[in-house]
Amino acid sequence: MSFLPGLRSSTVFHGQSELPYTGQAWPRPALPRVSHSAVRCSDTTAPQPADTRKPSEFRRGLVIPTKLLSSGVGSLDSCKEHTVYSLRFRTGYGRGSGLDAFDTGIQVCLVGEDGHAVLRRIQPLYDPVVAEQEALEICKVADREAGVDCKRILKAAASSRSTSAAVKQRFREGSIDEVSFLGPDLGPLASLMVAPEEGSWRVDEVTVSSSRSRHTDRFVARDALGSSGQSMGFLAPVPQDAVVYGSGESAVILTREQAAALHAVGMLDYCQLKDRILIATAALVAGGGSLCFAMGGWEATEPFLMGGFAALLYQRMLQANVDALSASQYSRVQLPGAARALQKVIGNPSVRLGAVAALALVAVWGYQASGSASGADLTNALEMRQVLTGVLGFMTYKMALLGVAAVPSSPAQRATEGNRLT
Repeated sequence: MSFLPGLRSSTVFHGQSELPYTGQAWPRPALPRVSHSAVRCSDTTAPQPADTRKPSEFRRGLVIPTKLLSSGVGSLDSCKEHTVYSLRFRTGYGRGSGLDAFDTGIQVCLVGEDGHAVLRRIQPLYDPVVAEQEALEICKVADREAGVDCKRILKAAASSRSTSAAVKQRFREGSIDEVSFLGPDLGPLASLMVAPEEGSWRVDEVTVSSSRSRHTDRFVARDALGSSGQSMGFLAPVPQDAVVYGSGESAVILTREQAAALHAVGMLDYCQLKDRILIATAALVAGGGSLCFAMGGWEATEPFLMGGFAALLYQRMLQANVDALSASQYSRVQLPGAARALQKVIGNPSVRLGAVAALALVAVWGYQASGSASGADLTNALEMRQVLTGVLGFMTYKMALLGVAAVPSSPAQRATEGNRLT
């Protein structure tokens, strides 16, 4: 529950927050302003050298806790002004990212620049009734100087309880969970420690906001914590508007301009790779067709060419599906109805395989309907060797893919790739 006044709150669950939160209190990192609505290789140009300057790295000077301060109602440290911390946890979307030990919580430690720290246990379950009671207890202690608007907070807590009193599981795959507690004001945070008590959990991002100072710190993890990875995440704050690539010690922080330049370089490489794969597939089909014609004439060439044509069509469908996934992942721009329906149909693997099978049936039907085919010829068309020849022609797309991937990049290209994130 967010204890920041003057802002309208909303209540959602799973994929967003299950507690009332304020959109302005949680600045979200903006993605590079690059058009992702469609992948158009004709619009992709190489970035200027000035756009690919060296990005920033995570600050390595993490502050280790030197003094643990008490937190919670009734146990505040008298030497510190109190504030309400609102923590927002974003669990990863990948399979197995959620906390797999349902009866254990999350331990989080906030560390200030002077080494003073606050340790807090986050319950694995969200109970609206308990959340309302905690809000009442906090409002008995917190004052206006702490930046708490108790009237609005209590109203939001009561509304959340009346809407749904069911207990909900926190830290599920793709969920965003918010927790608030009263504690001493540590000022701008220098580091954050987070770990599951048991089991495994992958957290993408943790955002911490103080009601007194209105200051927000953002921490990016993206590593598996617990039994399947690191025992604990020891994180440094990153800028609110930065784009973080990678995770752990190898992660780097980029500005929007740097991220846009990196995206442009990646798109240029991707478009060139698509062209190389299609050209290699066409070359293999042409070369294999010539070899079949030299060895067995047109009867041996026709099934191979049919399979090769199906390979080119299938490869193009795969590329169109990847383009659609890239567009839908970063943009909410909707295509026209007919184009969106066609994109959805092409992206279905069953439809792609069905198209290949239909093409093979059309080839057999065409051979059967040709006037030059006698009864013996029709029998030969269904022989296993011709079927295998057609399958070999279709598999040229796979051979082209492996061949293009096996070709090493040039020294100049490797140098360019090495300078992108270094």
